[in-house]
Amino acid sequence: MEKTNCLVKLAYSPSEHGCNSNQYSRYARFVDCESPWLKRHPHMQCRGEAREIDMTTGRPDSERGETSNVNTRTVQLVKLLTEVGPDIPEISRRLGQFKESVRYRYKEKILNKGFAVQAMVDHERLGLQRVIAVLDFTDAYKKFSQSILASMNELCYLVSFSRTMPGGYYVASFSAPREAVRDLMLFLSLMKEKGMFSRLDIAEFDWLRVVPMKSEFYDFDTGIWDFDWTAKNTSDFVSAQYVPSTPARFDFVDLLLIKEYQMDANKSLKEISDRLKVNYKKLAWHFSTHVAGRHLLSGYRVNWMGTRYDYAIEKALHRQHKYFAVTMLVRGVTEYETMSLRQAVDRLPFLWSEAAGKNYFCEFAFPVDFVVEGLQFLTEAISSVKERAEIYVIDQSDAAGFTISYQKFNQARKRWEFNLPDLIARFDALILEIKKETS
Repeated sequence: MEKTNCLVKLAYSPSEHGCNSNQYSRYARFVDCESPWLKRHPHMQCRGEAREIDMTTGRPDSERGETSNVNTRTVQLVKLLTEVGPDIPEISRRLGQFKESVRYRYKEKILNKGFAVQAMVDHERLGLQRVIAVLDFTDAYKKFSQSILASMNELCYLVSFSRTMPGGYYVASFSAPREAVRDLMLFLSLMKEKGMFSRLDIAEFDWLRVVPMKSEFYDFDTGIWDFDWTAKNTSDFVSAQYVPSTPARFDFVDLLLIKEYQMDANKSLKEISDRLKVNYKKLAWHFSTHVAGRHLLSGYRVNWMGTRYDYAIEKALHRQHKYFAVTMLVRGVTEYETMSLRQAVDRLPFLWSEAAGKNYFCEFAFPVDFVVEGLQFLTEAISSVKERAEIYVIDQSDAAGFTISYQKFNQARKRWEFNLPDLIARFDALILEIKKETS
């Protein structure tokens, strides 16, 4: 019979083996499936995977009541994932753990649990500004709403959309070049005049922040959040100090890399090289010198909500009935009001993203068990600005996120493009096609 190439990880105390604790982590020894030691412990069965085992008892950690310790190590792993991405050698170096152990935990606790890992773009570094429009399609266009919004990703910088319940409005988010924001707003207004939208409310923002997962509140074994809503509010100093980034230099190859890592940060440079038909060494230089060196990424997201767009089947995928998504928009905020709102919401582990400037915007994903507490919390948080606040419940089955509109970057001129006359002409043609189909 062919020998299975499998390692089983053993836990042991360094002092028991005359080892310095600086030389070995507590979980540091691996043995082969065919080892005599394993054969003396028939309750341990090799299934082609590494398992954490107590050396003194020969039993898995969970049988020693150390589930909490395993989860703690997963939390540490996720914290570093949000900083450096799925760079297993670097994470293992920082944690002082073996690469095999970290890789196994990453696969079992993150990937196999359905968590996507995606790059978070620093939009301000790319000279992009956030614009959010709450809009509703007229009856003639409702049937084509998703297709129209998806086309806006390629044509006018839309990066996400979601439909509200029960109103049926769309919250459309654009990340457009700062110099083109006025043209974008004019374009949307013209589409309303031409009868595409029955409602259009536009808000612009100075910056947007994608919130990293607060993994310390999540149990990766049970999939349950543990958050004390009654705990005293403490300031999140990291997020409170957030300020917009300054624009950096970049080129089209950088944008291609960013786009690929936005879809899936687990891709290797070799895979991306094969997919893009770009020389591997060229991509490696661009990543280290531009993307990483100029901080074009703000970090990485462990997508705990589970919503992602599958580009292979061109469909948005969701974790049904697990989270209750809510969007909040407060118009015309002062600096003090922004600080007060941020102090309230930034402590929540269910905050997905936030944007601020003349207006304030944030997205939440409350576990279904915490819906009442979440809505009670929001009621209190907006008490001083409730006349200007809008709260929308999101239909996750009618929502999608996209990569940055990299195709709108002019390689020859090395700048973003927004050709308003051409865009209007394209949508005029689209309007004619829709009218023919519905007539």
